[in-house]
Amino acid sequence: MRSIGQGTLLIDFPLYLHHIGWNAISIGALFSASLFINGILSFIFGLTAGKYDKKKFILGFQIILILCATIALLTSNNLLLGGVAIIGGFGRSGMGGSGPFAVIEVSWLNDLIKYSKKSAIFSLNNSLIFCGMSIGTMIATIPEFLSKFVTLDLAFRSIFLTIIFWNIICFYLIAKVKNNSITQSNNIDKNSERMKNIDKNINKRENKNLLLLFALNLLNGISLGFIMPLLPYWFKLKFNSNAFDLGIIFTISLFMTSLSSIISIYVVKKIGAAKTVIFMRFGGLISLVLMIYSPSSLLAAFFYILRSFLNRGNIGARQALVTSITRNKATLALSINNFSQILSLSIGPFITGIFFAHKDYITPFIVGAAFQTFYLVCFYMFFKKFEV
Repeated sequence: MRSIGQGTLLIDFPLYLHHIGWNAISIGALFSASLFINGILSFIFGLTAGKYDKKKFILGFQIILILCATIALLTSNNLLLGGVAIIGGFGRSGMGGSGPFAVIEVSWLNDLIKYSKKSAIFSLNNSLIFCGMSIGTMIATIPEFLSKFVTLDLAFRSIFLTIIFWNIICFYLIAKVKNNSITQSNNIDKNSERMKNIDKNINKRENKNLLLLFALNLLNGISLGFIMPLLPYWFKLKFNSNAFDLGIIFTISLFMTSLSSIISIYVVKKIGAAKTVIFMRFGGLISLVLMIYSPSSLLAAFFYILRSFLNRGNIGARQALVTSITRNKATLALSINNFSQILSLSIGPFITGIFFAHKDYITPFIVGAAFQTFYLVCFYMFFKKFEV
């Protein structure tokens, strides 16, 4: 339900900001600030989540989202709008997630499933998220129709009513979920001297893996920062696409990504999670290059849909790999994964906004593609020894 609202904001929020006078640099700076603050908070919350009920964190975020959407509905004041956008993660392609509590949410899901089913469950979860976002991007076409009857400002602000509605339903559904955690580590005697020494060595190796994971995700975050947050705005500036056009493009792409997430479950069973990620994301990389050099919006949309199908459908497999590098530190691993990626991702939107302001719609994507290539090589070298 939350992802439906995020899908709507992915399209309409940057267009709304553009309509009320924000320029490319301002929008990029807002998304950079949102990502940076989200990264810091997600790391802090991820470290402390193990001491508290994870479900309460997620319910708390639902209340925050409802309040932020209510403020955005009632005012177009730049300061207030910027503030609630940062807190609520509006419009920055947040994967339908729970903002700074996304790590806690995935960790909570990890607690509820068996180790052997991680990849399949994570992939199914992401499939549902993308399906929800595709519905949201379809709803994003509504302001285009409403603008025939009311001012465009009011038409855009009406989308926040849908955000409030979906998050109230989401709050209710989460409240109904029961906490029945499954122990992920083996039941062994940890009191013997031999087991203590083994445990100490394993902890050293796990800490090294977490450090490498941090470095790895810095690369991925820098890459995605140049590409994803301002992508709908790229279509607007380069091809003059409106909310209806973008709604159709992103609805199809997210629906195909939802399908891809299901397909990846079976691909992982055949060739393993690490190889699945590499093959799919290299295909997505080629599609990205073809997209940015496309002469028409139709061709660019086709290659974007293909990129989304290949590049984002393996997120469940990646999440399963990340949680497998430690025995019982899944929340910490996910926190580091999220923190390092989002922190570096926050660099890209501001720089991309500067390029866009100078009518350069290619360079930031080439830079992102270069970082993505290096990331994929390093990813396979690191994760080929882990399989789920």
